[in-house]
Amino acid sequence: MALLIAPWLTSCLGDDDDKYDYTAWKNENETYFARMEDTIGSDGKKVFEKITPVWAPGVSILAQWHNDRSLTASNLVPMDNSTCDIVYQGSYCNGVVFDSSYSEVDSVRSFTPTTLIVGFWTMLTNMHVGDSVTCVIPQNAGYGASSSSIMPYSTLVFNIKLKAIKAYEVSGN
Repeated sequence: MALLIAPWLTSCLGDDDDKYDYTAWKNENETYFARMEDTIGSDGKKVFEKITPVWAPGVSILAQWHNDRSLTASNLVPMDNSTCDIVYQGSYCNGVVFDSSYSEVDSVRSFTPTTLIVGFWTMLTNMHVGDSVTCVIPQNAGYGASSSSIMPYSTLVFNIKLKAIKAYEVSGN
């Protein structure tokens, strides 16, 4: 009797495991990042700039600037420990929004780059006050395989505007 029940139990367990198999999702997200990295605009140039921080050479994010950066070039750039006022919306590569400052009364949230995921930290410290960008963050610069409120292996897409730097910290020497 036990031999007859064992295959049934293992097949049921297999079905439960399939609900938590993120292989297809991971592949979809990796494909999306690669596609965005290779996207060419009507001007024949890549749409996204690849940014790799010096302090994390194995990590790269993509940035599509929405403003004329020559107009913000003389504005402050946040340091790692600056307090930044930003407006943003975060979504998965399939367009589903998972977080947005626009749900707040004034739409502005304050963050210190070092308290954020590596990709968002990298993006903020490459922006000037007034810059607006779409940032594509692969899972190795986001939440990776960890399962929190964000699906594991997710490529994240953020629309970010750096409004101000409330507290511009300096490096301690």
